Amino acid sequence: MTRPTAVLFCPGRGAYARDELGFIGRTVQAGPVRDALAACDAARRTQGRPTLTEIDAAEKFRPGLHLDGENAAELIYFSTMAHVEALRQEYDILAVAGNSLGWYTALPASGALDAIQGWKLVATMASLQKQVAGGQILMTAVDDAWRPDLKLRHEIRELVMAIDERGDEWTCDYSIHLGGHIVLAGTDLAISELLEKLPKRKVGAREFPFRLAGHGPFHTALCNATSDAAASRLADLPVREPHCHLIDGFGNVHSPWSADPRALLYYTTHEQVVETFDFTACVRTAMREFQPDVLLCAGPGSSLRAPVGHCVVAEGWRGVEDKDSLFAAELVVTG
Repeated sequence: MTRPTAVLFCPGRGAYARDELGFIGRTVQAGPVRDALAACDAARRTQGRPTLTEIDAAEKFRPGLHLDGENAAELIYFSTMAHVEALRQEYDILAVAGNSLGWYTALPASGALDAIQGWKLVATMASLQKQVAGGQILMTAVDDAWRPDLKLRHEIRELVMAIDERGDEWTCDYSIHLGGHIVLAGTDLAISELLEKLPKRKVGAREFPFRLAGHGPFHTALCNATSDAAASRLADLPVREPHCHLIDGFGNVHSPWSADPRALLYYTTHEQVVETFDFTACVRTAMREFQPDVLLCAGPGSSLRAPVGHCVVAEGWRGVEDKDSLFAAELVVTG
């Protein structure tokens, strides 16, 4: 029986929440991901920190523990990697992409790193990014049917530019283009101003904007020092050609037969850290270049379902015009 073709998307921060408690214990099987998890737990014991296995197996979800930047990054990484292994049995994965932190997972998921080196990349970046002051806001620019609101997008851009022009203490910028959602990042002053001045919207049961807990000003110039430190500490990261196509945060495709490992490493420690991550472009590339049967959102959780769905609606891919027709078409699958 022929497996459906898919482009796989790996989630970023916020994917491991209360409902995902125990996800790693339920999904990690014997193999490279299990070996990487054992290495991670051993390293944490040496550092006098709780193991990731213990954190995942906790009786209750504790935001101070589970949403801590370093813990959250590793919880998401191992959850996604384990889920990807299961999804490979059901789908023919043509290409892999990731949202923000998900790019680091996309590298080993595509074969450009092994599972242990992928964990070391995630752990290193989480440690470095935790030191950067500032934060992120999630805003939306779609209606209840997931159709784009271009007027609101223009208003948001004007506000961001006006605040950023006040000077360094007010630095803010686009962090992630996330389908119909927009992630803005900046200094604490800028974040407070954005929360006050952005139009209030409600889509379904969720109210926007809101600050993302435990998130720094990722994908902005405020992370320049992080990029420099990452380039130094990860200079010997053994990146190789991926086994399948890999889509980066600009929407560019790195193919198994033409990818340059040096360029992938440079992107990972430079542009991916300090420039806006365009997840929307990733999804658009997936639809236009690969024409898969489904767009596959890996766990933990289903945080990418809406952003990927927004992109399908905006593109009008395969006749989809709104949220209802999207769900009827079953083009976006959460594993």
